[in-house]
Amino acid sequence: MNPLLISGFGTSINVEKRKLVIQNKLKNEKLEFYPHQIDHDSIVVDGHSGSITFESMRWLLKHDVNLTMLNWNGNLLGVTLPQEPKIGKVRIKQYQKYLDNEFRFKIAIEIVNSKITSSLNLIKELSRFYNVLNFNKFNKQFNNEFNNLNFKDQTGTISDKLKKLMNFEGRIAQIYLDQFKKLVTELAPDFKFVGRMNKSNSWNANASDEINALLNYGYAILESEVKKSLNSIGLDPTIGLLHELAYAKTPLVYDFQELFRWIVDYSVIQLLDSKPKLKKSDFIVTENYNIRLKESTAKALILKIKNNFNLKAPFKGKNYTYENVLFYKIQDYANLIADKSDKIDFKIPEFKIKNEDTLDFKGKILKMTPDERKRLGINKSTLWYMKKNIQDGKKVKFYDKSLLKFNKD
Repeated sequence: MNPLLISGFGTSINVEKRKLVIQNKLKNEKLEFYPHQIDHDSIVVDGHSGSITFESMRWLLKHDVNLTMLNWNGNLLGVTLPQEPKIGKVRIKQYQKYLDNEFRFKIAIEIVNSKITSSLNLIKELSRFYNVLNFNKFNKQFNNEFNNLNFKDQTGTISDKLKKLMNFEGRIAQIYLDQFKKLVTELAPDFKFVGRMNKSNSWNANASDEINALLNYGYAILESEVKKSLNSIGLDPTIGLLHELAYAKTPLVYDFQELFRWIVDYSVIQLLDSKPKLKKSDFIVTENYNIRLKESTAKALILKIKNNFNLKAPFKGKNYTYENVLFYKIQDYANLIADKSDKIDFKIPEFKIKNEDTLDFKGKILKMTPDERKRLGINKSTLWYMKKNIQDGKKVKFYDKSLLKFNKD
């Protein structure tokens, strides 16, 4: 995953002598890409004015680079995708499987289980470095909810079953959100994050606070990635499993988004935990008092998401990036509905925070006393350099297990 953000008044995209040229004369910025030498796999446009030529759109399509258009509030307006496979058999199978209520409910359960497992894993990992999080309490609440629902004893129509399942998932999501809220409130108390819902929207599409603006933007980037993978395999995004069919909606996109929302959530946490700290001045307030990201903030968030999607994890006997995992999970689903496989598995490889470079942890390092340093067996000069790097805003990696224990003390 390597998106390029295009934003700002007066940006133009055209082709000059075979090269793709992206230019903003007001900012004195110019990027040039020779044919078959572009590293970016997508271009994200969230500007309100600018121009793009037909030739440059052809250039992007021929190089399998999708163009993602975002609204002012970070919501996805549309994606130009490379030509999809011409074989329609997989879609015929997809429609047939959708009418199989037992199959659909099994897949829906797997999607929910995968999302919950990833949510549990993320809170568990974050709780290693942030004392404000209580994983044991979160896990106990989750188990109570899970024990109250018997998936094997569900009766009624498929709509009734899915409604019960979605209600269960919603309760788990709220438990997860409560922990997420605690952490972002500690990292960015000035942003006044209260949750994903507000009085004017059932889900906060038009963000009334900075955290929701970040989440909306990140989920739009994720949505674009899922659409790209679904298109390349040839699945119909309007035929979902967990999410019901609805006018102008893409339920299958939302289904696969659920498996990877945690990446966006973690990317937002990372951004809030970075230096320099995000401020209210890094966002724009519209005339309707909604919040949107400034270009620099959007670029910083996209970079975090990109880096996390490019992390590798054990999968299928090898190490794959999470971007590859997304593609293969969709491919596995296509094989399942095409009767090429009988395995149902939506579980995502566990994520591990390897760089314990958090502000909470760094604060403890800065306050470490000589007695604590000696107890942990840390060299005096090593601690001095660690503190200096922290004060200079540089990344610091902590490999010693005794430091992890020190963080939890």
